[in-house]
Amino acid sequence: MFGLNRFGDGISLHRALSFLGAHGFDRDWLASRSIIITGSNGKGSTVRLLSAALKAAGLRVGMFTSPHLFDVRERIAIDDVMISKEALNRYAQTALAFNEARPQGDRIGAFELMYYAALLWFREEAPDVIVWEAGIGGRYDAVRTARARLSLLTSVELEHTEILGSTEELIALDKIDALTPGGTLMLSPAVFERLRPLITSYASLADRKVRVATDGLTIGPVVNTPDGSRFTLKRAGEMAQEVRLSLIGQHQVDNALTALAAAETWLGDALTPQVQARMVAAISGVRHAGRLERVPGKPELWIDIGHTPGALELVADAMLSFVPQEKVIVVFGAAASKQASRMAVGVAQRFSDIILTAPYDLSADVGALANAISQPGRRVQIERNVAAAARMAHDRAAAEGKTVLAIGGAHLAAKIQYAWQGGDPQDLEFL
Repeated sequence: MFGLNRFGDGISLHRALSFLGAHGFDRDWLASRSIIITGSNGKGSTVRLLSAALKAAGLRVGMFTSPHLFDVRERIAIDDVMISKEALNRYAQTALAFNEARPQGDRIGAFELMYYAALLWFREEAPDVIVWEAGIGGRYDAVRTARARLSLLTSVELEHTEILGSTEELIALDKIDALTPGGTLMLSPAVFERLRPLITSYASLADRKVRVATDGLTIGPVVNTPDGSRFTLKRAGEMAQEVRLSLIGQHQVDNALTALAAAETWLGDALTPQVQARMVAAISGVRHAGRLERVPGKPELWIDIGHTPGALELVADAMLSFVPQEKVIVVFGAAASKQASRMAVGVAQRFSDIILTAPYDLSADVGALANAISQPGRRVQIERNVAAAARMAHDRAAAEGKTVLAIGGAHLAAKIQYAWQGGDPQDLEFL
């Protein structure tokens, strides 16, 4: 990506602040319209859900997300319209010029470049609100420099422990530090209850207020289908209403409830029953590429970009709520740095027909993964080449009347879908 590595030379906060200063940003303008979303899983879906709710309330909404599947411009959009190629290239050149003036050993990374390009474009386009998805954590993430007064925490899981800390407690505290002092933190119901007292106490030291998204709500059982999820929502003193989502799974219900609560908080006195109803209707129609997404065609392919053990368990359980496990072929591959062995074991506990592949340059050793999960009654095949793995899964699913589920990360999801539809996965570009 523009000749840069992913994260640049170490922590980026001083570089981001320098960029804001060098390009004359009004810091109050930026803070007054910024919302930051952090979490181990669920950030991208929550960005989409929150943006849809705010748009339904009449606001023009900027979105900064990651990763992308097929086009890097997916990461920067306003009201679901991606930044133009011309604008991205123009602002990328501005960021690269800034980088050239940096001393050796203190250069920006590709994620920073995209953040800087987004900053410049959003300033030009002036959306009413900007929803930023943090890259890793919160405390040291470049998006922290937006100084958002509202932040959402979607989930906490052991991930990037070399950066964020070795316990869920440390990771939670890192993530909530994306929120500026005096701001409001919205907790997803997916955040473990045992962490909430710690989070609340830590937040209070910087006068941050903490709210759980489901406070005051009664949520009925979640029913998953291939077309989405449904549940009942009851507010105190009101009749229960059925809510339908195009997204699938309990985790997506948690994301939707968190987004809805955050939108209500953002609107404040501007919230009316009519606006609230429009927001509920808007989140019902949200779809998000790569999140337990059904790819058109036969045999049936589902993809998900989840890349932690917890994420894969949630996705697998959602899938199994409407497809019997004996009817599923799983294609799995993950980076060696992503707890691949734990993920593979979790997948193998739920599915008995697995094709292992290597979607990354630094993929986990598929032979070692096969040894870890092979046992009598479980079919485990190895095809290191992703395109060949897609063909194998396609042909077997067609012959055996099965559904294919590709899980393990964004690279795998994008490459499998691209190969499934006749493309060459080597043509795709990733950060």
